[in-house]
Amino acid sequence: MIWRRRRTCLSGLFLLTLSFVSVVLVFRISSHTQQDKAEALPWKVFPRSSRRTPLGDGTTRVTCLVVTSPGHHEDRARHQGAAWRDPRPPTPCPKTYFLSSAAHPDLPNVILSNYTGYEDLWGKVLHGLRAVNPASAHWFLKADDDTFLLYPHLLDLLGDFDSSAPLFLGLPLVFKDENRSLRVEYMSGGAGYVLSSPAVRLLQKTLLQECHLPGLTSYEDVNMGACMAALGVKTGDTRDSLGRARFLPYPPWVLIREDLQHQPGYAWLQRMSKFPFSFGIEHMSDRVVSFHEVRDPRDFYALQYLTSDLKVLPEGAGSPFTLPEG
Repeated sequence: MIWRRRRTCLSGLFLLTLSFVSVVLVFRISSHTQQDKAEALPWKVFPRSSRRTPLGDGTTRVTCLVVTSPGHHEDRARHQGAAWRDPRPPTPCPKTYFLSSAAHPDLPNVILSNYTGYEDLWGKVLHGLRAVNPASAHWFLKADDDTFLLYPHLLDLLGDFDSSAPLFLGLPLVFKDENRSLRVEYMSGGAGYVLSSPAVRLLQKTLLQECHLPGLTSYEDVNMGACMAALGVKTGDTRDSLGRARFLPYPPWVLIREDLQHQPGYAWLQRMSKFPFSFGIEHMSDRVVSFHEVRDPRDFYALQYLTSDLKVLPEGAGSPFTLPEG
């Protein structure tokens, strides 16, 4: 009799929970539909890219340089630093330096400089790259304080490239200035770009004006592209086996929306991308390396939870509300 009551109680709890979740989902879906005034989305296919190389085996050494400023130490950088120092695998970029004009107790390894504003980014990045030892790592990643990094996918990608050669990797874009007859292929700075150790060594030693202040343009990432081209550093194709970008300039909740693709605030991406770029879930790689513009700390922690902390049980491992026989 006790077991029947217990079973009845658990069944009732299950039905109550299921009803509550259903109500919440219906409310969320209804709210989203009313807000966007969009028709029901068609069924999507999620193509999987082939894994050409195994995930990083621990032999690849990466140093990360994160650009930040005192105005974003509290709302961005320290949250990013907390996650990147997490001792649980996969720890994003275990060796990280923050490039800033001031120190902060929650930020380890700050490379200080006098460059403060957005217009000083080129100088801040140059200062940071010239402060590191090229022999201390195989690769050097430059990212922003609102860049979310999937470190195992970065290692997976880098396994396809030779770190002993001068290389420049990232999301390839093309900058054009018709008035100056200027065309520069560069890598998106927000999505993060990677320099091999030999490329950093060349940057540190060169006297070429393209690799010094003030730079060809007011954009740090465009200037880096011009510098690498002047040094003869080659670029690499970082797309997955299905041709989808892996360094992404927006968070996933933006890129899955096909309706934003041609909106004024996002149309630049198709116009300036070296390779075709499309919005929509089916165009997002399952081997993504980074997302940019993750600016709310809650979004950052949510992505960290979903990509690192949440563990999906293997098939047959058990299910909730399963009652024993008898």
